[in-house]
Order: sequence, then C-alpha cells, then structure tokens
Amino acid sequence: MGYRLSLPKIFLLDIDGCICEHVDNEHPELMGVAQPYLESIKKINEWYDQGHYICFFTARTEEHREVTLEWLGKNGVKFHQLILGKPRRNRGDEYYYIDDTPVRATRYKGVFG
Repeated sequence: MGYRLSLPKIFLLDIDGCICEHVDNEHPELMGVAQPYLESIKKINEWYDQGHYICFFTARTEEHREVTLEWLGKNGVKFHQLILGKPRRNRGDEYYYIDDTPVRATRYKGVFG
C-alpha cells in the first residue's frame, strides 16, 4: 500500500528568512516593514487554496503577535495557525522533532516557489 498523495498536507513554516527577510527578535521595529518574499507567499497561498493546512511556527515571541498578524494580513498571506515562541537556536544547533506519525522535514535553501 503506497502513500496517498491526495491527502491534505500540514505545512509547518518559519517566517523570518522563509516568507520575508530575516528580522531578529531584538529588532521588532523592523518586523512590520520586512521585505516579503513574494514567490514564497504565492506558493504558500497555492497550498492553502489546495486545501493544505498552513501553520507558521516562529521564534517570534508573544509580544510580536500583533505586528506579525498585521504583516501577514498586509501581505496577503493565507494561513490557519500561528505558533509563537519556537526555541531559538544558535548556528550549528540541530532541531529534533519526535512524533508518533511519519514526518517529512525539508530544509529550503533560498526562496521556494
């Protein structure tokens, strides 16, 4: 029995460096004016329109919720959920995600779309 490609997918996406230029938490004044990556946003909106679940999982903190939601709305980003407070990592650190269901992790280099 093969994997059924027609099932909706769940996309767990970062914000900074993935759909806009990277902005550190230490510079929240830049979050509202971050340059969007239009091709990435276009692809995410396509996934949303195809019925896939879009969740942003970001290291931005709760104090950045309002500016983040405003930026997403202003830039026409379609999504279902926003999770703030992803653990911040240092260069060289690795993330480990453990789940009881299959997970496919992908690292994009550059802009996807």
